[in-house]
Amino acid sequence: MNILDRAADPVHHRLVERERAAALTEEVLTRLIELQQEWPLNLVTEVYVYGSFARGALQPADVDLDIEYDQTGDRWISTVIHALSSGRNPQVEFKKPLVGRKRGIEFAFNNRADADYDMTLLWQRGEDLDTVLTRLRDIKADPTAGRAPRDAMLPQFEGLDRWLPRPYRETLSRAITAELITVERLVLPDTDIDHPLARDHLERRWNPDSPLHRAGRAVFAHLLARGIDPAQVHLHGRDVQNSDTPYFAGFSLRYLTSMQDCLTEHGGTEWIEVIHPTTRGALDALRISPTGKETPRGLLWIDS
Repeated sequence: MNILDRAADPVHHRLVERERAAALTEEVLTRLIELQQEWPLNLVTEVYVYGSFARGALQPADVDLDIEYDQTGDRWISTVIHALSSGRNPQVEFKKPLVGRKRGIEFAFNNRADADYDMTLLWQRGEDLDTVLTRLRDIKADPTAGRAPRDAMLPQFEGLDRWLPRPYRETLSRAITAELITVERLVLPDTDIDHPLARDHLERRWNPDSPLHRAGRAVFAHLLARGIDPAQVHLHGRDVQNSDTPYFAGFSLRYLTSMQDCLTEHGGTEWIEVIHPTTRGALDALRISPTGKETPRGLLWIDS
């Protein structure tokens, strides 16, 4: 088969996608071994792969890796406390040295004990790179293996899974099943607002051509139409005016790990999340409301 024939061959094209996914996975494993003595990668004990790549799919949407790590040390516990207090996910500390800002790897953490699906060991502490790469290359392509089913895909999430990763969907789905929250899909209005407090807040925070300015304006328009005072809103990490804010909103999942505290400890009545703010097109959002049922600590914690 010549070069032009290969370019037109759909199977060859899919194999190229798999090879790219494998190369990215190899890069992650190489960095892990190179930096395994540095914190926090020195906490990692094992790495597993699962999902469509592990089953041999030619077009895996992402490579699913489970990072098993020791979470008992004082430094890690302190990191978790500090991250939670500022609305961040502490497990970002693992992602930064492994992938930076690259896409294509979806991480789970300490998930092996609860997993009801097969996982393939790639690395455990003490093994060298050759052993790891041999295991990776032993996972053969299988043209009959499709992508793994999209887990936790409720009707509210349709079309949003590109920007709403599986750990978020799973966490929200568990909370819905436990009748702790309700989740409503919204398309927010792209309209001007004439409320002086809301306008001033937006102007102080974002340029008018920013997608975050547009998302904030849409959130305010939605709340104003319901008769809600903007002074009662906590918007994307900041109070608009009052310190007592039953209405929370955020963008691009930036603060969603704070949702449980906001809806349980701080008297929140709802959280509106604009999933993917843009300068044009629909502004899709989820409206998350607590049912009033007592929420077990950690159930809404999202491992993103």
